[in-house]
Amino acid sequence: MLRSLCHRSCRPAVPTACLIGAALLVWSGNLVAAGGLGQHASRLYRDDPRPAGDLPAGVGPSTESAAGSNSPRRRLSRRAQRRLARRGLVITPDGPSTTADLQAPVPPHSGLRIDHRGLPYGKGDASQRFNLHLPGGCRTGRLPLVIWVPGRDWTDTSRADCPILWLTDRGFAVASIGYRPSSASTFPTQRDDCQEAMNRIIHDAAVWGIDPSRIAVVGQAAGGHLAMLLGLDDSSSTTADDPAPPRRFRVAAICGMSPITHLPTLGPEHDRASSAASRLIGGPLPELREAALAASPLRYVSAGDPPTLLIHPRSDAAIPASQSERLHAALEAVAVDSTLILTDDEPGLTASSQAGRLLLAFLRRTLVNELDSVIIRDAAPTSAETP
Repeated sequence: MLRSLCHRSCRPAVPTACLIGAALLVWSGNLVAAGGLGQHASRLYRDDPRPAGDLPAGVGPSTESAAGSNSPRRRLSRRAQRRLARRGLVITPDGPSTTADLQAPVPPHSGLRIDHRGLPYGKGDASQRFNLHLPGGCRTGRLPLVIWVPGRDWTDTSRADCPILWLTDRGFAVASIGYRPSSASTFPTQRDDCQEAMNRIIHDAAVWGIDPSRIAVVGQAAGGHLAMLLGLDDSSSTTADDPAPPRRFRVAAICGMSPITHLPTLGPEHDRASSAASRLIGGPLPELREAALAASPLRYVSAGDPPTLLIHPRSDAAIPASQSERLHAALEAVAVDSTLILTDDEPGLTASSQAGRLLLAFLRRTLVNELDSVIIRDAAPTSAETP
């Protein structure tokens, strides 16, 4: 008899557990079929990232599901509300329930500019440096770039004085290029230095998050002269001392403030050997006419040139307005998008000035588009690859 009792007490309880489990499954199935998961059970699936087909019946993928739309939300404490208010976050009367709801939107660019100064290019001369200024904040895609070419007379080539840094607040990257002055070397050194600096930026475009197909060049007076050469003279991508591969991207837009476009017609005061224009080419303009023409942007006008904005005061005594008028007429003659603005005062380039507003509208028209990336081809397709 003892043996019989031991045998009965050692029997496994699996049948009983199976019966209990089956009963629970039947009960939960009836509950789900009736749509009664319950408030606490539905909270487990709130904001669930899985597809709707993987969720239990009666529970939707969103927070406003049929089972949990009326469920109470957890309110923030007064201390947490004060902390969020100090951070500038708006608290609604109902209060958000998750941390994601409390995050403020991040602007695509902010006033916290990122500055990179003294970046070298070329052979590392003291003047061969450029500054790069990037807008702060979070963004997607690559940035359009505006290159500022300094200089009033090819001798003051300081990159530190850049009047268009406010463009970073509008979502543009800004570069200010330094180059060797005319007192150290004659033309085309200045043009070649600016081209090398732009090639350096294009080479590292992926590092800086810059779109090399959306680059504009801006300059005033002598800087406007070099800006026009960068945009119009497509043969300036190589130099005799340091040959480089052909340029893959042309400048997308050019803006000149009182630019020098035709050296031989600057005026009698510029024909003297001591003038800045004569020192640029290494001698008096009338005696070195061919060199003066080679340094004139007007010579390189052709169909297919990038859109151009020219802003020139009528009363400019140093650089006559006819310099911009002649270039504008030549560009229109070959059906190039050119805009000439003649002003009564010296154009300033602040964000609130007339010239600044014109420049911003021009850049938005020519550089801003919906492209988030750009494909850089290593070489042009051969005839066998061309369809």
